[in-house]
Amino acid sequence: MVESISTAGKAYALLFPGQLFERPGMGVPLRGQEGFERLLPRFQDATRGHFVRWVTEAPAEEISERFTAPRLMVLFGCAAAEAARQRLGPPAAAAGYSLGFYAAAVFGRCVALEPILKWLERVNEVNACRFPPGAFALASETGLTESELKGAFAAAGLKGLEVANVNSARQIVFAGPAEEVESGRRVLEGRVLDCRRLPLDVPLHTPYVEHAREAVAGWWSSVPASSPTLLLPSPVDGTPVGSGEAFKRHMLESVVSPTRWDLVVEALVRRGVTKMVDLSPGGELGRASRWVCREVEVVPLTALLGGGS
Repeated sequence: MVESISTAGKAYALLFPGQLFERPGMGVPLRGQEGFERLLPRFQDATRGHFVRWVTEAPAEEISERFTAPRLMVLFGCAAAEAARQRLGPPAAAAGYSLGFYAAAVFGRCVALEPILKWLERVNEVNACRFPPGAFALASETGLTESELKGAFAAAGLKGLEVANVNSARQIVFAGPAEEVESGRRVLEGRVLDCRRLPLDVPLHTPYVEHAREAVAGWWSSVPASSPTLLLPSPVDGTPVGSGEAFKRHMLESVVSPTRWDLVVEALVRRGVTKMVDLSPGGELGRASRWVCREVEVVPLTALLGGGS
């Protein structure tokens, strides 16, 4: 396990995006990059020939499809990370937002890509049966802390809403039945800076998907995993993953536990990371990270590939 990182050379971390970070044409800036091109044949095979089209010319409605986006973003994260490593050398840490953790673990040689793709397939199959389109929803609010948000919902009698992501102290994603999410948004009117519904209808990282964790747990216990080769914070609580068995445990916990990006960023900074390379196509993950720690330097991948640093 990596306990600390020297800051002498501006130790950097790669930030791996999850679902909802996908953008049309997000792979165009990566074309021609050695690390990216080297993985294309393998990723084409893994997507039945769709990967290149998905990241270069496919429309938003295709790549954001509820069960296409997870596989796409894991593969994109792995490919983008290789392009970044070619430019900057090996990173000291890899941190993943939501299912970006899966790509970060593959990059850190903690687990092979194939079991991760199989994991996604199995989880998606279960969730597709359990959550009809539009039955559930997610929303993001900016303004209240987690405890304040829970208090507001409890006072309104909204018992079906769960926290799904804590991005920073006052930026929270919540999920639940669609009607109750809309009721929650009405409760928050005038009390928060912003509250918007997200284009996703599977309540990931909440107890609602416990059935998916149960469906993969037995198979997952036999999947080979190793200690990561770099600092790999858990999305559950920010603690460094210290072994293959710990990684598998954190994977299972992350299915039903909120993504704590605030704790992940704090863990990186605490262990000496001074620079973060944001692999999200639109730069959103880097901006979210700076809401947690204003002092950290964030470099968008597009700026890096264009010669920035």
